[in-house]
Amino acid sequence: MAVPTRARIEIFVNSLHVNGNTRYRSLLAALVVGFGVCTLGLQLWPGAAEALQFTRLRYAQGAYWQLLTAQWVHLSLGHALGNALAFAVLALWSGRWLGWRQQLLALGGGYAGVAVVLALDAQCGYYAGASGALHGLLAGNALYMVWVGRAQGLRTGAASGPWFNATRGVGLALLGALAFKLWWQSGDTPAAPWGGWSFPVYHPAHIAGALGGMGLVLLVSGARGAPATPEQAQPGQ
Repeated sequence: MAVPTRARIEIFVNSLHVNGNTRYRSLLAALVVGFGVCTLGLQLWPGAAEALQFTRLRYAQGAYWQLLTAQWVHLSLGHALGNALAFAVLALWSGRWLGWRQQLLALGGGYAGVAVVLALDAQCGYYAGASGALHGLLAGNALYMVWVGRAQGLRTGAASGPWFNATRGVGLALLGALAFKLWWQSGDTPAAPWGGWSFPVYHPAHIAGALGGMGLVLLVSGARGAPATPEQAQPGQ
């Protein structure tokens, strides 16, 4: 059956993000390196962390940009290294299923979610770190996997299939694990588990980041449709 020209163009564009594509892997590696360089560079730049982190007093005085810049700096070098490593692991591992643009979308939703909760929560006196945004990356990526798997079933009329089952299964497992983590942290756990950090962890940022990542993925996916799957991107499909 002939494939319409527009569909062929969409398949070609989406095929650039399929796992195993050299250009895709290069772009994803560049994203990981860029995130790490920016994160560690700002942390090591004298005075940058103090100037860019969120403080309620300065925000009330008009420093609205801190809602975003606070997520680019950290409270210690170890904190920055941990989040840079976490981003690399999440992005590269998720690259088995998703393109770098989809991951940036989820990360952007995480940033937005954290910014909202910082603006609204008057009890938060200060904040710095990318962990909330990283929760958005994880949650958004997982939801994208479920969405793509659902779209594969709808488009082909199939109720199962190796790629379909694997993608949806991994996405659902990640969402379940993340939901349990956020529920567990919602209790009396003011610091990171096992003494991971020397400062309190602001758990509402994790919840807001996860919701933001999923919300933006749902919004954009619903408006534009899910991306082509690896099976659909093969010639002749």
